[in-house]
Amino acid sequence: MPTPVKTVRKKVVRQSREARVRDILHAAREVFEARGYEKATVAEIASRVGIVEGTVFSYFPSKRVLVLKVMEQFYHQITQQIEEGIQGVNGTRERFYFVIWNHLNIMTQNRALCGVILNESRGVDHELSQQVRALNRRYTEVVTNITKEGIALGELKQDVSITLVRNTLFGTLEHYLWGIYLDSQDSETPQLDIRQISQQITQLIFDGISNTNPRLKDNAVKNEVSELIQKLNTLL
Repeated sequence: MPTPVKTVRKKVVRQSREARVRDILHAAREVFEARGYEKATVAEIASRVGIVEGTVFSYFPSKRVLVLKVMEQFYHQITQQIEEGIQGVNGTRERFYFVIWNHLNIMTQNRALCGVILNESRGVDHELSQQVRALNRRYTEVVTNITKEGIALGELKQDVSITLVRNTLFGTLEHYLWGIYLDSQDSETPQLDIRQISQQITQLIFDGISNTNPRLKDNAVKNEVSELIQKLNTLL
């Protein structure tokens, strides 16, 4: 009589919650980058992970929550990067340059995701756009701190508007990058000379608020530069 063959059951290895969340977010970022927020589907995200759509919803109740979590991860990474990097930079002008160079570098290296962020910050979904802007506040706080320290050190004019400086700097960068993003939809991704662009924007910002720029000794020149920055801020 033949010996019965024992059935060997495969042991099902369950992923930890942290690992599952990590995999979902990784797939979500890929899909959002490829499709954009509106065209991305939770079904495709689930398919990339190898799970059913309902499992994704058991971790993230909506697509909006999912895209916000992807953005939160990204902002946490770049905020930590800029806060740590600025510690090794001395001088107000050099610090402005570092922020601008670092921002352009991050945006060009993460062009697809940044396109999603730019889209949603200007999108029709008011709640989502407000949440995106909230994520941006801590990241842009670094320029507020640089400006305050520059004023305290006497490198910047005492009456400079800190909010205006921050809005002008990041507004200029956003406006510039938005044009690059739109152009790249219909053609090859343009190559940017990040160093040159950073130098030019640094000069525009710093020379307009510097307390030591010889050209700004003339009140007429001071007023002209201040008006130019205010007009630029309004346009952006």
